[in-house]
Amino acid sequence: MEAQFGNRAPEAVTKQVEAWKKTAERYQSEPETNEGRKELMVRAKEKEAKRDRAMAAYHNYEIASAAVQIAIVLASAQIITGVAALLWIAYGLGAIGVAFSLIGFFWPTAVHLF
Repeated sequence: MEAQFGNRAPEAVTKQVEAWKKTAERYQSEPETNEGRKELMVRAKEKEAKRDRAMAAYHNYEIASAAVQIAIVLASAQIITGVAALLWIAYGLGAIGVAFSLIGFFWPTAVHLF
């Protein structure tokens, strides 16, 4: 602005430039409404952490679900065939399923398989 008008810029232009500067500052940080760029970035980081924790829990629940379902199938197969080893494998997979459910609920970020 000074290059164009020097020190004698019209008052209306100066007021408009000041208004634009205030608006730009408000876009950067607006603590009254928490809608400034800085405040939104903090809120976004909090939401990202919550999302990451939920996704980690989801993966643990999926593994637990798969283990329990396979354990049910093996236990059913043991009933039909009478092979005792299938029942012990089913017990083990059931325990793994319960373990992953607990990990997903209490410590979802403890095990990173995916």
